[in-house]
Amino acid sequence: MNLKKRTVLTLTVMVATALALSACSGGGNKSNGAGSGAQQAPGKPAETKPLDVSVLSIYYQKEPPTKDNAVLKEVEKRTNTNLNITWVAPNNFSEKVNVTLASGDLPDLMLVTDIANASFRTMAKQGAFWDLTELIKSYPNLMKFPDITFSNTKIEGKLYGIPRVRPTEGNAQPLIRADWLTKLNLKMPETTEDLYKVMKAFKESAPDGQKDTIGLSGYVNQNDMGQFGFIENSFIGNSGKYKVVDGKITDMTFSSEMKQSLEWFRRAYKEGLIPQDFALLKHNQAKDLVFAGKAGIFPDKPNQEPAMVQGVASAVPSSKPDFAWMPYLIGPSGTKYAAKGNGHFGMFVISKKVPEDKVKKLLAFLDYGASDEGSDLANYGMKDVHFTLQGDNRVLTDAAKNDPSFQFMQNIFMKFDKYANVALGMTPELTKRDMAYIDAAEKVSIPSPLDGVTSPTAQKLGSDYDKKIQDMKTKVIMEKVTLGDWDQFVAALKADANYMKIQEEYNAEYQKKASSK
Repeated sequence: MNLKKRTVLTLTVMVATALALSACSGGGNKSNGAGSGAQQAPGKPAETKPLDVSVLSIYYQKEPPTKDNAVLKEVEKRTNTNLNITWVAPNNFSEKVNVTLASGDLPDLMLVTDIANASFRTMAKQGAFWDLTELIKSYPNLMKFPDITFSNTKIEGKLYGIPRVRPTEGNAQPLIRADWLTKLNLKMPETTEDLYKVMKAFKESAPDGQKDTIGLSGYVNQNDMGQFGFIENSFIGNSGKYKVVDGKITDMTFSSEMKQSLEWFRRAYKEGLIPQDFALLKHNQAKDLVFAGKAGIFPDKPNQEPAMVQGVASAVPSSKPDFAWMPYLIGPSGTKYAAKGNGHFGMFVISKKVPEDKVKKLLAFLDYGASDEGSDLANYGMKDVHFTLQGDNRVLTDAAKNDPSFQFMQNIFMKFDKYANVALGMTPELTKRDMAYIDAAEKVSIPSPLDGVTSPTAQKLGSDYDKKIQDMKTKVIMEKVTLGDWDQFVAALKADANYMKIQEEYNAEYQKKASSK
């Protein structure tokens, strides 16, 4: 998507798309999709009988669409299909997938968000789904997905589904009150120590005049450091606790770098630079501290900048907030770190019971969804029905605003856009700035070595271990235990055969994946 197209979109459209984009983003160049047998040009009568397509997919909107939804009807018209879609809410989706897999009664297209799922991987290897490794190469829009998207969705070198593509750059890292930096004559931080100094300046100077200002707001999850994870990752120089060292998967929980990150957090907590109740905060509560002008840094994607500006301006009308996203952070080793996404959020699999001719038409259907035309229909609906043009600006109509299912097709139709995590509706200058930030992050971003690999022991016991580790980290940060206690805890993990088996199994899978490239 070019710069002009991004900047003409109004804030109305940006706000409407923000949530969906944070969960599943896309982009790419327009193509009618050579070989797209299921495609039907808009406005032309169908030359063949519509293709019946059953789909199981997730939805993030307030409600799923009804069968007579105008966008759904238009999708069917343009693709010459009759869609029978089962929509499942996120909190029930994994259970629904497991039940469907166990039943053996699969739809034509089924979304699997957790491709590390043991049952799914076993079924794939046993031939339950079409191997699309070669077939997908005939569909130009799908082939615009980046290599990392395909490599991270393959199982032992084979592609058993159509990836649900996502951008790899522009992940959750510090959004900083740039206006506070200007007011205090501070530069954008680059290192973990720079960041610490900025946090301290925000607390001590209270740029918005608020009492009890802190530097960095965020929350932790039960299993990991949550929004504070980017700092930990900057210390260990990796996305997540498992890192490739000398060609092998290594658990950085045991490393001196991990201990250094805990010392950093422990110091920040003691000096009141992070919330004293960070272990209890939920996402919105942590964000509310920023909105109220009581925190100047919040980790998130760059596409959240306009929403953060609006949130602060609404809560503190006298303020003139400005946020800037940090493309990377330099840890004590001197290495620039930025998180690289895995390029997908699951994939749509096709049951082996579906005949090959129909498989090609299903691929054509999703290829259309990965085109500019298909993606625009999913994002903005139809002109003069869901949006009107005012000059070059797209303005949502009441029909779109009042539709609780609007943009539901974003959950199925996705195209790749490197800059999808850049916010829509900003000025050309800010858009250009954030696109440059994405480019800067891309040069140094590091993927997780666990993308596309599994561990049976981790699936059974990993969550329990992760909770114990995070609980210990929280206690260390809050000074409820000492750093010496952390050393003893780590020593006990090293002596735990089951815990160490997880690393061994990840290594075996990692080496197998590397050899299949």
